[in-house]
Amino acid sequence: MTYSEPPSHKNTVKNGEISEQIFSHRCFVEKGYMVSSPIGTADYDFVVDVNEKIYKVQVKSSRTNDGHVMICKGSNGQKNVGRGKYPYPENSIDFFAVHDVVPDQWYIIPRKVTGDVTSIRLAYKKSVSKYSKYKDNWDFKKEGSLTPLELEFEL
Repeated sequence: MTYSEPPSHKNTVKNGEISEQIFSHRCFVEKGYMVSSPIGTADYDFVVDVNEKIYKVQVKSSRTNDGHVMICKGSNGQKNVGRGKYPYPENSIDFFAVHDVVPDQWYIIPRKVTGDVTSIRLAYKKSVSKYSKYKDNWDFKKEGSLTPLELEFEL
């Protein structure tokens, strides 16, 4: 599912909500997973039931076309003075669903892989990068979806 026209960079909340809806649609309609969203404030956007396994998923999106994606909490707003950006607590989510909008690519990345960073860079020019194995990881595999040849290259 793609946009009919690229959304504005200025309205980041709306743009993020669009990616959330695309994620929910892909999980429920295309993959047949049950998808739920919390009522109230939570660190995750969705709970996804994948073959009777429950995962908390935080959806992030980027429109920079350079592979740079912020995967943090916090803002620069007045209510967060002095705190700034900070990583999601380790056990608060299971996966980041990263939507790189310009090429319309999805990366389903386990939270434990990202560590305590506040941003990641998806390397387009490398055939095998740290996050490439999580591209289109719609089975929510914790180890990603490397082929046997890629696994040998990683070792």
